[in-house]
Amino acid sequence: MATSNSNEFCQLDGKELELLDRFLTRTVFSITPAKTICLYENEIFKLTCIYPFLMHAALMVTLLHDRHLATVANTNLTAAEAFHYYQGTALFNSKLSGPLQGFERDALWVAAAILGTISFCYIEAKTPEEAWPLKPSSSLDLNWLTLSEGKMQVWEITQVIARPDSIFRELALEHKDFSMTAPGGPGLEALPYGFTAFYNLNATSTVDNNPYYAAALSVAQSMHLTCDYTTNMRFMMFIMKMQIEYKQLLLRKDPRALLLLAYWYAKVCQFEHWWFLGRATLECQAICIFLDRFHGNDANIQALLQFPRTIFTRSAWKSALEDLSPDMMDEVGVLP
Repeated sequence: MATSNSNEFCQLDGKELELLDRFLTRTVFSITPAKTICLYENEIFKLTCIYPFLMHAALMVTLLHDRHLATVANTNLTAAEAFHYYQGTALFNSKLSGPLQGFERDALWVAAAILGTISFCYIEAKTPEEAWPLKPSSSLDLNWLTLSEGKMQVWEITQVIARPDSIFRELALEHKDFSMTAPGGPGLEALPYGFTAFYNLNATSTVDNNPYYAAALSVAQSMHLTCDYTTNMRFMMFIMKMQIEYKQLLLRKDPRALLLLAYWYAKVCQFEHWWFLGRATLECQAICIFLDRFHGNDANIQALLQFPRTIFTRSAWKSALEDLSPDMMDEVGVLP
């Protein structure tokens, strides 16, 4: 099978055809909301066969899903993963830099969404000590966040809402209405005791006078929710509404900025979804260790750190129990 568009060309061998089949029959159901499944099954499959940058992105995310299901430990990219990731991003950027027509815009939006999933999913760290913010600083720190911001810019460039012929227009209008009003629910008062004072948040706080405001409000509005397929879009508002000043604080490893991110990670990791879990777990644990190690004398931080610590203590205990045989469980007094 070959996909082609303009001067681009992608020839698939037998293994890659099997990979494409797994994308369409398995992986796609795990990376997109239920409302878009019919689009992936029909229209987006056609786009994938036309635009090589989208084909490479689809094959790459499927390889990562294969890796997860095979319980392969985090490692460097395999040759196949590196090939499809490089080809997908190079062709994507090339297409994005030129004039765009018709369904090319829809194909670019799908590719941006898949590449965003890949960037969050893939993490080289195997332990918290190897993960950001504990690892040595690098120009690639929080690269997944930069790519997420880029995805929103692609949304604007591809003019999904403005184009009547876009296959995403109806969904985009729903997304627009949601993003303008969501997540709704409780406000800053839903944050744990001491949070608002620690972040200097009050009734007059806005995105213009407090760099933590948007992130803190997103966390507050999700504290009462459990992250799952029906609510994960609300949790994504943390990223979508993130202030530039807050991201800069994260890059400087500001302790208050890190604490907020730890809360968000602790909430989304409860989803236990394959492309969320690895980064959320490792980097949240790394943040907790970092704040213990370098801000252990700050009573406010240590008090507010209890929630993410508790989440991962439970997670570690659950993981340990899953490794026990029935006889061992009986020995330690745990009911199977």
